[in-house]
Amino acid sequence: MFCSGVALPGMIVPMVRVRLLLLPVLILCAFCVSGAAAGEVKALAPAGGQDPEITERVEKAVEKACQWLARNQNKDGSMKSSYTCAATALAGLAWMATGSTPYEGPYARNISSALDYILRNSAKSGFISENGGYGPSGMYGHGYGTQFLAQAHGMIRDEALAGRVKDALARAVRSIEGCQNQYGGWNSSPNGALNDDGSGAIAVMQVTALRAAESCGVQVKSQVIERAKKYLLAMTSENGSYAYNWHARGSGQGTPATTGAGMYMLGALGLYTDPKYKKGINNLMSRLPTRGNESSFGGWYPYAVFYASLAIFQHGGAEWSKWYAAMSDSLVQSQSPDGGWDDSYGGVFVALSVMSLELPYRYLPMFQEGAAGMEGR
Repeated sequence: MFCSGVALPGMIVPMVRVRLLLLPVLILCAFCVSGAAAGEVKALAPAGGQDPEITERVEKAVEKACQWLARNQNKDGSMKSSYTCAATALAGLAWMATGSTPYEGPYARNISSALDYILRNSAKSGFISENGGYGPSGMYGHGYGTQFLAQAHGMIRDEALAGRVKDALARAVRSIEGCQNQYGGWNSSPNGALNDDGSGAIAVMQVTALRAAESCGVQVKSQVIERAKKYLLAMTSENGSYAYNWHARGSGQGTPATTGAGMYMLGALGLYTDPKYKKGINNLMSRLPTRGNESSFGGWYPYAVFYASLAIFQHGGAEWSKWYAAMSDSLVQSQSPDGGWDDSYGGVFVALSVMSLELPYRYLPMFQEGAAGMEGR
């Protein structure tokens, strides 16, 4: 856990790692994490694998990135982004992934402000987007906003605030359920009647959000999950590649950006025994994220790396240590001196990049070995 006071929006705060006993959210999830001196941190290893090395260099990169996010937070809790809800929710997740909560840690105030912003932008319909309407973040922002609320819920001490978050989560779930399209996926806007317009990635975000909300006690319709499972399998080619959208399925031409997200969700829904899953993991491991090969990931490198990292992390084994070493070196090398990365989305890519580095910390429930659903549903 990082402890060094409180960071206000726009404030830079030094971070010092101390021994972690138990975070409230991990108590609820029945997980524990041990800490060590800076540069010698050890995380719980996925089954069959070794602990990836969390170096001082990586920790400094995490610190710089989280401070970048703090500097780019507005006084109302939002991020300085055209995709405000998506960027704000992801920044909140990134701060919580350091061990901060809405009450403790250097980013407590940042998380609390972000939480308040997301709640204010949760419409009566349940849709989370800019000003409660169909803003630029679309279903991406709704999925990330729902995940942020769910991950924060177990950390909230105030009963009234916990009730507000739970209510927003329930409405968000109803919104996701109500706009599932005819194929079992989701569109970029909350209108399931539209032709599919690239819902391969969006489906992953919505299903992740549903799973996270369910862990908070929000009921999710089983038929929605079953339709999503069929959709995800149909979107995955026999060679293990995951398509960009429904009409591209079966082409075998998915990129690491789409395949990483698809394999993460197949594992999350207990479909990791399917031969397509194993082939997909092998595909990802055949193209490690290294400095200089960013273009081979088909664009959206931070997004591609984050979901591929989640997939490999969940898969576990020696593959995870090998992947993390390459991925972390790539991200640390490409980080700007100010702590950010090349990001035209106002913090979206910065948050995704730093969360890739934070995976072994395991502070977020979604960053627990198998927590996304290795037990199946």
